[in-house]
Amino acid sequence: PWKNTSELYTTIDEIQHRSAPWKVHKLHYRGPLPAGTPPKWMTETYELCTRDARLVLHNQLATPAFKNQQNTQPYRQFNKAGRRVYSNLMSADYAWNQSDIIAEDPHTHGAMYVPIV
Repeated sequence: PWKNTSELYTTIDEIQHRSAPWKVHKLHYRGPLPAGTPPKWMTETYELCTRDARLVLHNQLATPAFKNQQNTQPYRQFNKAGRRVYSNLMSADYAWNQSDIIAEDPHTHGAMYVPIV
């Protein structure tokens, strides 16, 4: 549905304005300082910008632009010669194996593997 990566990124950026605002955490070193001139990282304050990953994922899954654009189950793809083709995360063995693990536990029946990249 997107003509290029710029259009895709624009769609993703629009998600930021929903219920997952950025939070800024200020970090600084609190340990002892060495004699002489300490390294800059020991004296500077740094900002770490975060968002609630669960809310971000919820918003992404609820975004109409992504409807029918996600593989919701693992799959195996083969070319005309019968050789396996790996085209995205859900076509890999890891996704298949994770789904098998989920299916083995009776408490997780009805759940699905949702990788977050």
